[in-house]
Amino acid sequence: MQTLSIRHAQQLGAALAPFYASPDSATFCERLAAALLSLFSAETVCFDYFDTQGDMHFLGAYPQHVFTPAMLQAAAPYMPQHPLYQELFVRGNSQPMRLSDVMPTRQFTQTTLYKELYRAYKLTHQLIMGTPLPGGGLVTCAVFRVHVDFTECERTLLAFVQPHLAAILPPLLAVTGEAGLAVTGLPAVLGLTHREADILFHLTQGRADKEIGNLCAISPRTVQNHLHNIYSKLGVDNRTAAVLRALKWF
Repeated sequence: MQTLSIRHAQQLGAALAPFYASPDSATFCERLAAALLSLFSAETVCFDYFDTQGDMHFLGAYPQHVFTPAMLQAAAPYMPQHPLYQELFVRGNSQPMRLSDVMPTRQFTQTTLYKELYRAYKLTHQLIMGTPLPGGGLVTCAVFRVHVDFTECERTLLAFVQPHLAAILPPLLAVTGEAGLAVTGLPAVLGLTHREADILFHLTQGRADKEIGNLCAISPRTVQNHLHNIYSKLGVDNRTAAVLRALKWF
């Protein structure tokens, strides 16, 4: 039987209490990711939904700039390379699993998936849990750290989060009408490159050109050039119109 220490039980209760008091569907996953980030002393936490057709939907992450819908879309073809893919989607293992349970870290860093999605932030260690939803589909909660692997105690701690996800997520997803943003076709739908889709996402978050440039490792001038192309492709001529055009996707 899995057990928690009194200290961890208190920390978990304090982290989850606000979500029962104010289960805002629009910000739930981002707020929960921020709470788990602190609980696990992690670099980032990400929530995704995989529907019954196998399509991946981005639910939210914290910090917001680490994973964007366009980044996940670019990496989607490489997801079967993930060491835990078989456990999650073939065997249906819903217990928290460390990446290092099935593959040495050095070997994982040689995969295309790591190079495309995780290398920029050196996210070498992962603790992942899949939560099945009624009627099908799976929500994954992935906690990421640099250099330091997760402990057995932290694996148990994440397992105690699962019943809360199973209770809170289905009604929230039903309210939104969609389980997040499908990351398998965004640039194609809007006619954007992956870089343009990333910049548009940051634009919808209210970020200025300088901040977007810092997050994307490009100059503000380059950001402005991308924005010019984005406006042209969306058929708009300013930031506000571009954001309004994009919000239905983001």
